[in-house]
Formats: sequence, structure tokens, C-alpha cells
Amino acid sequence: MKQFLFSCAVLLFVSAQAQFSVRVINLNLKFGAEEEMARLFEEYHKGPRNSGGAHFSSVNYLDNVTHRVIFAGDPANFGAKKIPSQAEQEAYMSKIYRLFEGKSSGSHVMTTLAWKGGDRDKNKFSKVWEFKASDPAKYLQAHTTFVKAIEEILGDRVVGLSSIDMGGSGGTHSVFMSGASLNDLVLTERALSNTKAFQTFIANRGAVEMVSVYMTKNILRFN
Repeated sequence: MKQFLFSCAVLLFVSAQAQFSVRVINLNLKFGAEEEMARLFEEYHKGPRNSGGAHFSSVNYLDNVTHRVIFAGDPANFGAKKIPSQAEQEAYMSKIYRLFEGKSSGSHVMTTLAWKGGDRDKNKFSKVWEFKASDPAKYLQAHTTFVKAIEEILGDRVVGLSSIDMGGSGGTHSVFMSGASLNDLVLTERALSNTKAFQTFIANRGAVEMVSVYMTKNILRFN
């Protein structure tokens, strides 16, 4: 009976979150172009949004990707409240294209499946795992149980699980955990891996094949 009730809770949670769409666009910027890209991003994307937000982040330890922009929200009510004109869009794209070093890879579209909120202003760094889950339903249930069990260790750090619907580097899912610094991420992961809950998570999540592991740092976030 407990298992049935838990499964129902998971399904209800997934249903409530399933409309949250995340579009990740990876960039490969020229050395020293971050400040100008941030200025242009803020100038163009700062303003009221119908839902979700717009983010600009740096990326480390991922081939041919130095930065990324993320747009998230309800696909039924997505984007900025004020749509730029065609001329404004073309001018913006022309300016940022000049900052690109070359092609990037791994851009993708995701659907959020599970989310633990926290202090995103304090915890600007994130470790990201892209992977293939052999049994997505089994993984989601194990993930939900694990995150609930380690809430005391996570504190105000954010954790999110999403399915990858288009693009990416070959994975089916992505998980991220935020932290105040790279050292904070390393120490938190060590603490989590020493818990009984982590061993239970590994045993119950099904087969997983890791595709890539990397770090991001949020530079700008507009909600």
C-alpha cells in the first residue's frame, strides 16, 4: 500500500512539472568575450517574462562549449512578455555572432521531472551529469526518494532532474546539483556518497551509462 501511494505521489508530481520546458543553447565564445556577451544578453533579455526565466552561464569541462544560454518556462506561456521586432532580433544575433569562436555542440531541449528548490543567488555553481537511464520510471522514483533522504545535507542547494527530449550528447536524462563553489560541490558530493541513502539509490535506479560530467556557473538570471 505504501509503495502504491508513493507511486501515485510521484506520478502527480511529474504531471505537475511536465509542462516546464528547458531549452539549452551551448556557445563557444572567443577568449575575453564573456563580458560583452553578458552585456548584450542583459540588454536583450532583461524584462518581464510570461513564465520561467532566461539564464547566461559559463561552462567548464565540456568540449567546444564555453558558455550557454537557457530559456525555461511553461511551453503554453513561454518567453518574454514583449516580443522584439524582427529588426531587433537580427541586430542582436548579428552582434553576438561576432563573439563566437566556432561551432559548439550538445544543445538540447529538456522537460523537468523533479526539482528541489534552494538559494540560487548563493549557489551559482552547478555540477551536471548527462546520462542514459535504462528504466526512466525506476530512475525517477529512486531519485525522488534519494533527494528526500538527503535534504539535510543538501541544505539550500538546488537539485533538478530532467529528461532530454531533443539534442544533447546522447543521454536520455540530465541531473544537476548547485553549490557555492567548486570546492562546495566536491565536498557535498563526498558527503552524499557516504550515506546509506546513496547506496540505496545506486541499487534501485536501474542501469545507468554516464555520457558527460561538467560544471557551470550562472552569470545572469532573469525571471
